[in-house]
Amino acid sequence: MMELACTLARSPRRLCEGVEPELELREGERLVRRPFNHYAPALTDWWIVPSLELPFFRFGKYFFTWDEKKRDTLQCGFGVTKGLDPMLKKVYPSKKGRRLLMEENWGWQGFYPTMMRGELAELLRTAGAGIGHKLELIFEGGYVDDPGLFNPDSELRKRDRYTLLYDPADDSIRVGGAKRDAMCLKFLNKVRDWKSFGEAMMTLNAEAFLWCDLFIANTYRIPAADGETAGEPMRTPAEIHAEWLACFRNYVRC
Repeated sequence: MMELACTLARSPRRLCEGVEPELELREGERLVRRPFNHYAPALTDWWIVPSLELPFFRFGKYFFTWDEKKRDTLQCGFGVTKGLDPMLKKVYPSKKGRRLLMEENWGWQGFYPTMMRGELAELLRTAGAGIGHKLELIFEGGYVDDPGLFNPDSELRKRDRYTLLYDPADDSIRVGGAKRDAMCLKFLNKVRDWKSFGEAMMTLNAEAFLWCDLFIANTYRIPAADGETAGEPMRTPAEIHAEWLACFRNYVRC
């Protein structure tokens, strides 16, 4: 198992800014950098999204994050949100409620079928072979009882967080950790291999009232000082894009 590569992009913001020029634009496309917290841009998580539209949770997007207290590693990758079943539009007639309904233009609606065809597994096999260490699939979700009171970005809402670990050494995928506050993602406990992963994703997709964010992440180490990187694997933002983020380019679109 290879050790984590280092990066001198010392914050989510710096890595996001370094990656953005590497992303080739399609005709008529616009990619936008967005901070999670506009009042603390130097420390907060960052996103690259394919639209000026707010809120942007319906889009597939790149994310850049870290532990704000430790600040010793960076995570980046692809994020996509499973919203509420569009069949619930009669239950949630308000403007705020309707925007939570997962219409055909949501990133999940394009990503889910490809995932069920095995494209995500193949993508992780290819990228993982070069990266050489475990990759994370992080699920954060909770049930939505009242869309009028629901804020997808609230840190106070009750939710589960499961981390699945993909190991390219043996092509295995299994639960690496779980925080169960809402008890709504417990079906992920059954993931033992790619077959059971697919079954769990079918369950997730069928949960009409369940809101869930999926983050597919690779981790890079932030050295304590510039001189510490001597002899260690190092990645520039361009190299991080080439070995990892470019894999998800087709999913980052309107």
